Amino acid sequence: MKTRILLLKSAFLLALFPACNDAAHETRKNAEILSQYVDSVNQITPEYTKAYWASIDSGYQARLREINVTESEMNEADRKKLEESKDQFETMKVAYTAKIKEAKDKKNENDYRQILRTNLFGQGKLGSDMQFNFVTAKNILSVYENFVNTVADKKSDYTREDWDEIKVLYEALDTRKNEVEKDLDSKDNFKIAKLKIRFATIKAIQRGGSKGEENKKAKEQ
Repeated sequence: MKTRILLLKSAFLLALFPACNDAAHETRKNAEILSQYVDSVNQITPEYTKAYWASIDSGYQARLREINVTESEMNEADRKKLEESKDQFETMKVAYTAKIKEAKDKKNENDYRQILRTNLFGQGKLGSDMQFNFVTAKNILSVYENFVNTVADKKSDYTREDWDEIKVLYEALDTRKNEVEKDLDSKDNFKIAKLKIRFATIKAIQRGGSKGEENKKAKEQ
């Protein structure tokens, strides 16, 4: 009877042993898949957008779920390797998050600058390349008129940063004027001179006022 019981126990242990090995093997395989996935993400050319990161994170979480089912079967060495993969992914996540924010801030800044250029020069006239080839001796008076009139209309809405950008754009327009001045009609040149005086007056008053208003708001916060 005792012999029969021992035989049954042995049979049970033998049946259990392959199952344990299979579970451990499966966990090790899934952990290796996760590690390879993290390594592969590090090697590809990144795209710093929320949608791109979401697809990376989705792939990571799917592979991690496969490990979590049988993680208890892991030995110490495999567990350590898994933790290294997790740490590596978290480091990657921090880097991606920072880059995504940086890319978004840069895009917002570029969008803001382009809106200002469009308001001052017209739709599709001036891009981020700051090429003023569209300004000629024949149309430069109208360009100055639109620029100065727009500044006059919106002067109360501009921030100090707006004025800094307006100054850069105005100086670039003046540089273009010097390039085409030899072909410029004397009457147009005289009218532009008056517009330049008007702009200088507006800028001197409003730009200083904008800075004072910003300082006042900063003190109130």
